[in-house]
Amino acid sequence: MKILEILSDEKYISGNKISAALGISRAAVHKQIRKLIKGGFIIKSSVKGYKLIKSVLPFKAEDVIKKFLSPTRICKKILHFRRTASTQTKLKNLAQKGEPEGTIVTANEQTSSYGRMQRKWISCSGGLWFSMLLKPKISPDCAAYISLLIALALNRILKRNYAVKTKIKWPNDILVEDKKIAGIIVEMSAEQDMVNWIVAGVGINIYNSLPEDLPQAASLGSMVKKSIDRTKIMSAFLMEFDKIYNDFCSSGFGRFCEEYNKNQEFLNENIIIDTGFGIIKGVNRGISGDGKLIIENEKGFEIIISGTLRRSV
Repeated sequence: MKILEILSDEKYISGNKISAALGISRAAVHKQIRKLIKGGFIIKSSVKGYKLIKSVLPFKAEDVIKKFLSPTRICKKILHFRRTASTQTKLKNLAQKGEPEGTIVTANEQTSSYGRMQRKWISCSGGLWFSMLLKPKISPDCAAYISLLIALALNRILKRNYAVKTKIKWPNDILVEDKKIAGIIVEMSAEQDMVNWIVAGVGINIYNSLPEDLPQAASLGSMVKKSIDRTKIMSAFLMEFDKIYNDFCSSGFGRFCEEYNKNQEFLNENIIIDTGFGIIKGVNRGISGDGKLIIENEKGFEIIISGTLRRSV
């Protein structure tokens, strides 16, 4: 049993009752309550105990497609799991067996999820975790565009539908006030001159608890007063990304460059890039039409293909 199963939106539940039901101390109860609040839940406390003010609407994967205004290329089938090691790993295995484009894997909770460079990604229940199978007819060196395009679609939806002031941190994070609320990972199978498939994973912190040792992370639920329907977010994102993806497949990336730079965090600021092979410092001059980052420093202009970006202090 978890605290959320005990809390009520109708009456206060005392800390002693929660402690007894879970077999943990009052201090441990208080710590878990704080984690839930940090994750976006509104919980009122008083001498009577704790009362849940805003609860999480259940995620209904089967309803995502029903909300589409028209059929999409990128989402024809959704496979949903209550718990899995990683939606990314599961969908890559399916892709290797010939799964068609338009298959999406979602999960309430991931136990072994990861981000770029195999960094661990904490994805417990309450967030939105999914991976998409794409098969664009592009060369392998163009696959990096997919991460940029997903970031654009997410940025549009979060700004338009939830009025949060999001920014894109090149190449794959969505930030609000310098804190990360969403991440993207793109992996592929390719031959010398063509992509066989791309599996793109998206993780959005909404009502999931956040690790206390990650102060740079934030949740959408803590920023929005109304209850957030994860089903609606996913449906809206997929419709938006479908339009962007189709435009990209027919006309290339160039038309999206200006919008990306307008919404990029740390633009024209001093930054540090860890390429994995060394550190590059300079001023962020945005991305070029081919999606690469441009850094200006004493050497002139340097073009960065991949790396981890942070503000220089």
